[in-house]
Amino acid sequence: MDIIKGLSPFPGFGSTGRICGAVSGGLIALGLYFGSRDMTDYEGISAAMNAARKFLPRFEEVLSSLQCAEIQEDVVFGRFMDARASAENRKAFIEAKGYAKCALPTGIGARLAAEVIIESMEQG
Repeated sequence: MDIIKGLSPFPGFGSTGRICGAVSGGLIALGLYFGSRDMTDYEGISAAMNAARKFLPRFEEVLSSLQCAEIQEDVVFGRFMDARASAENRKAFIEAKGYAKCALPTGIGARLAAEVIIESMEQG
C-alpha cells in the first residue's frame, strides 16, 4: 500500500502532461519483477533495464507517445485537459469522465508490461 501511496503524484508526472502515469506504472511493475533490492546486483538491474527497453517502444507504438498530454490529445480526449491548471479545467476533466478514460492507457500499459514478463517466463 505504501507503493500505491508513493505513486499518487505519478499520473502525467504530477498532472504536468509529461510522462504518462501508465508508463511509470509499467516500469515499476517491471522493476518489481526483474529488478533487485541490491543496487550492486548488476544482473538484476540489467534485466530490469532490458525489460524497460522492450516495454517503452511497445507502449509508444500503441499509444503514439510516452507523454500524457500527447496521449490525451491523440487518443483519449482530442485535447490536453490540464485538470490542475484551474477549477474550470478540473470541472471539464471530471465532466469528460477523465479518470475513467485515463484508465485506457493504464490498462494498455499493464498489458504490455505483463507481456514482457510472460515472454521472459516462456524463455526460461
